[in-house]
Amino acid sequence: MNLLTALGFAVFERSGESSFRLVGQAPYWLPAGGVTEAFPFLEVFLPDAEEFWASPGDRTALYSDLWTQDDLHFCAIAVAGEQKFLLIECAERRFQQAQSFVQYAHETSLARDQIAKLTQAKTEFLARMSHEIRTPMNALLGMAELLAETPLNDEQREYVRRFRRAGNNLLNIINDILDFSKVEAGQIELEKIEFDPRKVVEEAIEIAGVGARAKGLEVSCRIQPQVPSRLLGDPGRLRQILLNLLGNAAKFTERGELTVLVKMDLDPDVLQFSVSDTGIGIPADRLSTIFDSFSQADASTTRKYGGTGLGLAISKRFVELMGGRIWAESTLGVGSTIHFTARFSVPQGPAQRPIENAQVALPARALRILLADDSEENRFLIRGYLKDSGCIIDEVENGAQAVEQFKHHAYDVVLMDAEMPVLDGYSATREIRALGATPIFLLTAHALAEARARSFEAGCTDHLTKPIKKATLVRAINDAINKFVPQNDRIHVSDRIHVCVESWLKPVVGGYLEKRRGDVGKLRAALDRGDYDTIRSLGHQMSGTGGGYGFDPITEIGSALEESALASDTARIRTSIEDLDRYLSAVRIE
Repeated sequence: MNLLTALGFAVFERSGESSFRLVGQAPYWLPAGGVTEAFPFLEVFLPDAEEFWASPGDRTALYSDLWTQDDLHFCAIAVAGEQKFLLIECAERRFQQAQSFVQYAHETSLARDQIAKLTQAKTEFLARMSHEIRTPMNALLGMAELLAETPLNDEQREYVRRFRRAGNNLLNIINDILDFSKVEAGQIELEKIEFDPRKVVEEAIEIAGVGARAKGLEVSCRIQPQVPSRLLGDPGRLRQILLNLLGNAAKFTERGELTVLVKMDLDPDVLQFSVSDTGIGIPADRLSTIFDSFSQADASTTRKYGGTGLGLAISKRFVELMGGRIWAESTLGVGSTIHFTARFSVPQGPAQRPIENAQVALPARALRILLADDSEENRFLIRGYLKDSGCIIDEVENGAQAVEQFKHHAYDVVLMDAEMPVLDGYSATREIRALGATPIFLLTAHALAEARARSFEAGCTDHLTKPIKKATLVRAINDAINKFVPQNDRIHVSDRIHVCVESWLKPVVGGYLEKRRGDVGKLRAALDRGDYDTIRSLGHQMSGTGGGYGFDPITEIGSALEESALASDTARIRTSIEDLDRYLSAVRIE
């Protein structure tokens, strides 16, 4: 009892029915009078305490709620044992703790909501930046790819090669910056492919060396002979680390040189890389913080040299994912060296040489493609990619036009941009998907996972991220055609129908065929609403005019439509519409 009293409890012993007597010394806060008079709240708690004392079960104590009395806060505790005790606690501290917890929970809830809003804002910002950067990159790299397919002399071909390599490495940098949120969340996964570390180092020096040499800096590298020429790992992330370190070194170096050293570590599966400069150096007390996000050696550094402080933080995460570590050595006014290690494995068997710029072509088919993009540069690029494929490409500038065009023509493939005026690509895809199962590819500059999920949710067949290479686009179209278009519905070059028309008819034949292509959409719409009168009328017009222009199959299809409409034969009407659409896609005028 003395211990409980010393801890500040008022201890009362049961002395009779609803009667208690104080045991031990009374605490300073104990009100005058009997226990029930001093603490009226016990009238509420004692019935529960009586039940507990009668049958405590496995419990040894029963606690009341906190109550307020005379600006103080109290708690009653019924204790069961050989004797029955009632403890009264002046719970000011516990009450304050409870209040603090409630306040903390409230503030945490507000902070969580704020973090959610900030996260959403960051995601939207990254998505917008991805779109705005990748859109011009799509045109630049695409035009370089088309230029590489034209006749060039050796000097020009080397310029294009360097341009494309620089562009691709710039794209890798953009990808890493946009994926910084994934780095923070630990969602980055490393590739495991075969590569030559010497080539990766040379490419990084080639890119970073342009800016360094422009400042008058010498750039060199030394790779020890013991370094293997074949490794399994992620060359893209390794290149990004080197580019970050070289870029950082060049930024803080006004004269002298940058040096890259690659050597074997004591562990035979580990390489050590060192990037040295002759720059301003880093204070000793800042060496441990330069790899933190948004951190630089001095606040004035940002004002003088620029930068966000993300490069070294991203590099540190990548190095750790590669099973290595990163550290810095520096002397003020002399220069700095950043070392890092990375673990790789050595591939077994013969070397696998990657096929660069592999030529992929569409089979010779007269595919009809709907291309929706508000950028003339991007449409020009797609036309260039498919110029020798024999495809018929109909171009529109917004999603609303794409939907309307789709209603009036049959298409094998739809290429849809995501960001367009009037109606965006996602909404247009939903409307087109409701009309048919035609493969739809979203060609978008949005590269984040959320955008990809949104594309598939809208009903897209695939999500192709800009910049889009020709081989990627052609391969995707091939896969879609092989999967979605029945073999007997594909029109090959050998199946194209060449029709000779008299010279005096040529000025009007094109317009006639275009009207018939418009009739395809009208017929489909009429069939959907069960309007057999319109189908019969259109069929009658075609049966009376097709042969006169030299297109006998149109006459035959028109007659079939007219007869089927009179009989309300829905299946035959649908077959005739598809026959007409395939014929119009295959016919060529001579």
